[in-house]
Amino acid sequence: MNRLILCFLLLSNSIRGADFEKFFPTLIRLEGILFTVTQYDKGGATKFGVTLSRYKQYCAYKKIEVLICDKNKDGKVDERDLQVTVLRDVKPIYHEDYWDAVKASEFRRQSIAELYVDLIVNSGFGKDFQHVKALQRIVRVEPDGKIGKQTIAAINKSPPIQLYNKLYNYRLDYYNKIAVGTQKKFLKGWKNRLVKLKTKHQNEKFA
Repeated sequence: MNRLILCFLLLSNSIRGADFEKFFPTLIRLEGILFTVTQYDKGGATKFGVTLSRYKQYCAYKKIEVLICDKNKDGKVDERDLQVTVLRDVKPIYHEDYWDAVKASEFRRQSIAELYVDLIVNSGFGKDFQHVKALQRIVRVEPDGKIGKQTIAAINKSPPIQLYNKLYNYRLDYYNKIAVGTQKKFLKGWKNRLVKLKTKHQNEKFA
């Protein structure tokens, strides 16, 4: 009976797919918790890794400027509000605008979902959804820039270690490509981010 229960639990976990709640603490450790304004960082002012522009966009879309986003109730959302934003304010942004946007919960393997969503968090979707199309080319489906059933099926059918390594190398190549001019100073940090993710996934044997 115990063996049957164990088999059922293992099967359930494999069917359930990737879990945002498992990823979020890792993501925040990678992004940091402080309010920062870094010179030459194209994101500008950030806290918990969320830029002011993304914060304002989310607030406007959800129509919650006064309730949550306008912390000092001065009728606008600016850097002063972002400075005092708490973790529970930004969690839905990461969940809805990144994790759900690429249907990561339908990825069968946690490690691949995390590696890919972290790319979108760190680099955006790219011009003309280039990072979506790159994933589609890796799993050999039509690169239309939209993650649908065919793309999800191809991701889940791909040999996990090979897919993970290809995504990892894609991110590394992309960082090397964009690390020019004022952005070159960020290359070491981008690479360290990748190494930290890979170390976590190796330790937890997600792939």
